[in-house]
Amino acid sequence: MHVALVVALVLAACAGRTGAAPEEAPPAPAEGHVGAAGGPGGTPPAAVVRSVSVSGHVSVSTREVTSTVVGAEGAAFDPAFVDAGVDSLLFRLAELGRPFARVDVRWTPGREGVDVEVRVEEGPEVTLSALEFDGVQAIDLAPVVSRAASRPGWPVRTRALEEDIEALLSAYGEAGRPFATITPTSALLDEDHGLTLNLAVDEGLETRLGGIVVSGNTTTKAGVVARESSIAPGDVVTASGLGRMRPRLERLGLFSRVSEPVVAVDPATGLATIGIEVEERPANSILGVMGYAPSDEGEGEFTGRIEVVLGNIAGTGRRASADWVRARPGETRIGFSYWEPWLLGAPVDVGVQGLQTVNDTIYTTTEGDLLVSARMGERVRVTWSIGAERYVPGGPFESTTTSVRTSVGALYDGTDVPGNPGSGIAAEATVEYAAKEVAEGGGDTSSGTARVFAGTYFRLRPRQVVAFEGRLAGIASTEDEVPFHELLVLGGSDDLRGYREEQFRGTRTAVGTFEYRYILGRHSRAVAFLDVGYFYREGANFAKDTKLGYGIGLRGETRLGTISLDYGLGEGDGLLDGKLHVGLIRGF
Repeated sequence: MHVALVVALVLAACAGRTGAAPEEAPPAPAEGHVGAAGGPGGTPPAAVVRSVSVSGHVSVSTREVTSTVVGAEGAAFDPAFVDAGVDSLLFRLAELGRPFARVDVRWTPGREGVDVEVRVEEGPEVTLSALEFDGVQAIDLAPVVSRAASRPGWPVRTRALEEDIEALLSAYGEAGRPFATITPTSALLDEDHGLTLNLAVDEGLETRLGGIVVSGNTTTKAGVVARESSIAPGDVVTASGLGRMRPRLERLGLFSRVSEPVVAVDPATGLATIGIEVEERPANSILGVMGYAPSDEGEGEFTGRIEVVLGNIAGTGRRASADWVRARPGETRIGFSYWEPWLLGAPVDVGVQGLQTVNDTIYTTTEGDLLVSARMGERVRVTWSIGAERYVPGGPFESTTTSVRTSVGALYDGTDVPGNPGSGIAAEATVEYAAKEVAEGGGDTSSGTARVFAGTYFRLRPRQVVAFEGRLAGIASTEDEVPFHELLVLGGSDDLRGYREEQFRGTRTAVGTFEYRYILGRHSRAVAFLDVGYFYREGANFAKDTKLGYGIGLRGETRLGTISLDYGLGEGDGLLDGKLHVGLIRGF
């Protein structure tokens, strides 16, 4: 209900009240506006306001009275503006619980301008005696009333009344009754200026989902869109549920655009049909990343990665990937993964992944994991995994080992735009435990690893964003020294830019990142970054250091695909000694 309607109702109650009024009570609002002309000669043309004096006001400031009634000193004087301003001021005072107010404006013209005098008589303050609702059955009125800004004995503030009524309508929206209406039926003012306001509630039909109609999808099955919308046929359609549909679908990464849901309700049955229009983006992609770091000998070092992702197999939301990584000379990794979404119709995804690492003649590791990932609300995902790793050394001085591991992690994404946020926070934490068996009488050992990530993003201007991100990781083992291949890695495009990929290894690592981002598009940005990294390694090969990296980067969509480019400088690097990381994602 609009403020004007509440004000009109209160004014009507005050003007039409019954019973004897106190002798000191001023006239009703209809008689309260008095504007005195400035004399027989009228007001000279193009006169300006020379001075303004205001008296009698309590609920409003002198500045508000002046700006509302005459504009400002030095402004052109216009009697029509004064008349409209007096009406606006009376309306404002009625909003503040002073419906009996009077405003008297007198002005005196002269050669140098017009002197204006504004006298305000605010009259008695109207308080709320009772706010009554008729017809409330489908919701519990008590929680709404307990949070209300309008309470018996308090001054009547029409803004507060409007907010309370909107809160009640929102409660009906959350109860599946979005078409509830509230109509004022009566308002009575007693001799003590106490107002009793009665409102009639028409709760409307309970709205339940009859079906979802999807348009614009060419590959993704309509059933996939419907299940990801989080509302099933027969469910009560709530305002918050409708508000969650678009963000949920956008976070799937399958669509470049998702419209706001449109609802059509059958007035006879209360069944709702929800329409959603989507625009698909390529779900499959080929990722190519190349890194280059110059060396002191004059021959640079190349690293690279190639990854193929099938992100929406047969339009069902199933995902698979395969990748090849060369993090440093002599070391190659080959991996794969597959995810089956919505196991047995529940919001639970099950996946498998494997990885083999070959480091020339030094060692070979083979890993495999089974993962279960479940959604907990709209922005939280919890993942549990169990897996094994086999380590085969390349020389005779080490033993083959087999490890069994399990981990649990939680991800929270509270950002506004996935992948290119302008505001919000994101956080992730993972804890892993591994038990290792040495093949040739070396005994059993165990280790624990913890990883934490947190990021916060602030929008300075529409296209300017500041990002702060931090990563912490640590590993603890019962072994005297953590094996080289199990150490945590640091350096490269994923964390500490300006250094070679996985240049540093330790039992503890930390990275703090500051980025200034200029947003070029929904998926594009230019950045200036500063990375600070720390690593610590226990044991015979003890090491501890803090490294600084800085540079510029670009993320953008081109005709070839989405390109990423970072040029980072480490400590002691000249302008031409930086490390270059180039990536290209081509959708198909």
